[in-house]
Formats: sequence, structure tokens, C-alpha cells
Amino acid sequence: MKLLYILAETNDFWSSRLPLALAAKEKGCEIHLAAPGAADDLVLKEFGFHGHDLPQARNGFSIFFAAVKNIFAIKKLLRGLKPHIAHTFTLKYSLLTGLAACCSKNTKHVFTIAGLGYLFSGSDMKSKIILCIAAPFLKYALRRAETVTFQNSDDMQILTSRNFVRAKNTVLIRGSGVDLQKFSPRSDTESNPPLILLPTRLIHDKGISIFIAIAEILKKRQIPARFQVAGGTTEHNPLAITRLEMERMVAGSNVEWIGRADDMPALYAQATLIVYPSWYREGIPRVLLEAAACGKAIITTDHPGCRDAVIHNETGLLVPVKNAEETADAVEAILKNPALRKKMESASRALAEREFSVDKVVTQTMKVYGF
Repeated sequence: MKLLYILAETNDFWSSRLPLALAAKEKGCEIHLAAPGAADDLVLKEFGFHGHDLPQARNGFSIFFAAVKNIFAIKKLLRGLKPHIAHTFTLKYSLLTGLAACCSKNTKHVFTIAGLGYLFSGSDMKSKIILCIAAPFLKYALRRAETVTFQNSDDMQILTSRNFVRAKNTVLIRGSGVDLQKFSPRSDTESNPPLILLPTRLIHDKGISIFIAIAEILKKRQIPARFQVAGGTTEHNPLAITRLEMERMVAGSNVEWIGRADDMPALYAQATLIVYPSWYREGIPRVLLEAAACGKAIITTDHPGCRDAVIHNETGLLVPVKNAEETADAVEAILKNPALRKKMESASRALAEREFSVDKVVTQTMKVYGF
């Protein structure tokens, strides 16, 4: 059985989809990966996987031409490879693959919607125009899938209520899973003074400006704490923050930007509290699943995806979107109550063990494949 994964980047495969591919390989599947640069990825060959190149994504005016090139490239790959299952992991590549799927009638298409992103979260006129134009194509594309999996119930409700997908074809699988051995509690490495950590890609809607405001509020209240943003720049997103913009945002603030961290478990171990003030339309933020697995109390927004990773008043606190004052109050409350924080930390780990294990996600996805 040939199983084809279609992704935006090979890094996405290595960071979150390798356990799924290995499980499918154990079942006898021949694993293929289509992504920009995948044909030259030597590590894929070491695992016995096959790589296929796709054109690079683009922003601006050339985005339309890049999309057309991708549709034809995927169509050619589906026609030549004839995979038994083709699985995509973003709304964008589900759209492109669905439009290319007319030549693959014998292929079972599985689309994972890992968040609705800029297309549905943008409040500017540009995003509204793009959604208006893309809507009929997206509806056609998503209906080519035998199964559409969602990472949170809000996204599922939006797309089913608007008839983009049929409810009978949907499955809820919460995230891509987290390795509970790699991400586990460590009790002897916490920072002093307390370290408040925001792990995120540099995207405006992840709430970085709110985080900087929280740090300033707590500094004025004379609450002893350090504040760090850990994450690198990202491309091909209209909401991305450039390196220069980020440097200007943190300049003169009480926040340190440390860039992309190579050892996230070690960084979580140093953190006293995870604060994630996002209003970005993600499926379920992977960093929150990792933080929960590491046994960290979490403060995040009462927003689709984010609220799926936290039980309010049990594993952390949910706060209103774009409200720095209330978020600062929540940080202060937890810092001043060590007993409450310890209780939340234990509950976070227990939640991760129940709901967010990569083994559970792999099992659920393998059932979608038919195993």
C-alpha cells in the first residue's frame, strides 16, 4: 500500500508526523512524502521513505501562480504514483490537493485541518476578499476527501455549518500528539527569578505584543520575573513578524527574544509558567501540548484551539483575547500562589497523558486509514 503525505515543509514532517509514518510503515505501507525539497532529503532515504518535490510557496502577487504550479505538480504525482492514501496536513494543501484530485479516483484522500489560519482569522479586507474568492474552490476541494480530520471542535463546526464539509466525513483528532518521554516534568531546573515563557513562531496574532505589554505591567507592579519569547521567524504568512520588527518590538522592554530554541524540553524545564496570548486560528497549538506534557501551568486565551489544551482553573487559566491587564492579573495570581501552581502542574501532565499522547493520535489516525 502506497501512502503519500503532502506537506508545506519537510521540517513539519520530522517535527510532528514521523511517528505516524513509522507506524504506517510497520503495517506494510510504502511511505512517500511530497514537499518542497523533499527529493533531496537524504534522511528520508535513511528511513526507507521516498521524497517528491513540490514548488515553493510564495506570497504577494505570485501566490496565485505558485498555487497553480502546485496543483499541476500534485496532479502529476497522483497520476504517476497512484497512492492508495494521500494525506495532507494544512488547509492550504488540502485545497491544492483537492483541486488536483480529479485524476486520482482510486486514491483515498484524508485532509487534516490543523487550524483555519489567516484565511478565516484575518479581519482585514484582504483576507475577506481572498476567502470570498477561495470559498467555492475550497468547498469543492474538501468534498474530494473521504475523511477530514480536525484538531478542535470550533473549526469542525465552522466548516460543517458553512457546508464546506459533510459532518459524516469528519473526525476530531486533537493535535499531532506529543512524545511523553521526551517532554516530561523536571523539578530541579526552574529559573530564579521566575521565568515566564512564550514559545511561538513570530506571527502577530500569536500575541507577542500582548506578552510584551504583560511584562511591562508586571514590572510596574514590582513582580519579580523574567520574560522570554522563544521562536524563529516564519515565511509565507501575511501575519509574520520579521527579524527587524521583532528586534524593534522588544527593544527597551522587559522581554528577551532568544530566537529558535534547539532543546525545547530543557527550556520548558527552566520555565515557571507558560503564557500564550494567541488569537491565531490554529488547530491546537503544539507548544501547549508540549508544555502540558512537561507539567507546566499554562495561561492562554479562551480562543479556538488554545482552550482545547487547557482546563480552566485546573491545568491553568483562560483569559480574554487581547487583554494584557487580565492576563497580567492571571500571571500574578499564579506566581503568588505556589501551591496552586504545583496543583496545576500535576493536572497538566495528567491531561497530557490522557489526551495528548502521540501514541493515541497515531492510533486514531491509523483507524482513519483503515487499519
